Amino acid sequence: MGDRLNDNQRRVLDLLLATKPYIVKFRDIAQALAMREASVRTVMRRLDALGFLSFRKARDGNLQGVGVTFNQPVVEQYQQDRTLSPSTSLTTGLSSSHKTNQTQSPSISREKDQSPSQPISEPHSQSASHTPPLKIEKKEYLSIEAMEGWDEAFLELMWPRVFAAGLRQEQLDQAAAARQKLGKALDRDLLALSLDRAEWELETQGKLVDLQSGEPVRNAAAYIYTALARWGVLRAHPQYVSREQAEAEAAVDALRRRQEALDTLENLRFEQYRAELTPQELESILQGFPGGSKDAWIKAYWRKNVREAETGQGGQTPTTRKGTA
Repeated sequence: MGDRLNDNQRRVLDLLLATKPYIVKFRDIAQALAMREASVRTVMRRLDALGFLSFRKARDGNLQGVGVTFNQPVVEQYQQDRTLSPSTSLTTGLSSSHKTNQTQSPSISREKDQSPSQPISEPHSQSASHTPPLKIEKKEYLSIEAMEGWDEAFLELMWPRVFAAGLRQEQLDQAAAARQKLGKALDRDLLALSLDRAEWELETQGKLVDLQSGEPVRNAAAYIYTALARWGVLRAHPQYVSREQAEAEAAVDALRRRQEALDTLENLRFEQYRAELTPQELESILQGFPGGSKDAWIKAYWRKNVREAETGQGGQTPTTRKGTA
């Protein structure tokens, strides 16, 4: 399988397999391997055409580049061939056009105990000009090693009904391992969302329901595990509303009702003020009235000269202020 690739193609493929980037830029690959960016683009197209991988433009917030998807059976055969061939290794020798005045080509290595969230490091290079390390952004994924802090006590605290249904950390580890065998990963946010959905359904419905058959799920823990392992996320019940959404909607409703109460109170206070005006006070207020709605003019006067004065002077009565109009 590897003999179908030239040296540069193997270097790019080995680097991508070692780092498994979430989103990567051609420029970063070129810098790491001391290649031209145009050459990297050509290599990536060739790897795509040969069926090793596919790539497309990707964006996550301000992060832009390409997302890479590996053809797992082809890649596994390639890696097996590389393992059986002692003459090949994960080195990144420079192309002939970049070998001038250099005694050793830089290489990219990844320590066995390095977690996915750690930056990719470049080993020592004796070349005169230092090649900057590859900067590949990686989204935080859950793996068996990356579930730090996730234990039985944490699960029971955060999702008590899911825990009571039998889901344990061991099953989450197994789901993460199953996703890795598929060349995928268990996303931390999607895992938490899945458990939130299951917790809501168990709390509000008393059970999980298979949405396809409409039948109650007999083993909730196994159902959740299967969803995480196969799809990486548990589907949402049609009536599901996240706790954050429910709290936000409740807050919006409370603020709306508060504003309505304040508006009602203000209207009552103005109506009382308007009813207590003497003809002389009304005539004084309407001086300069340009026409239109008298109530709007009087209310604007009341807001400026009475309501605000009450707020600022603390308890002065409207009658006293009307006398100063």
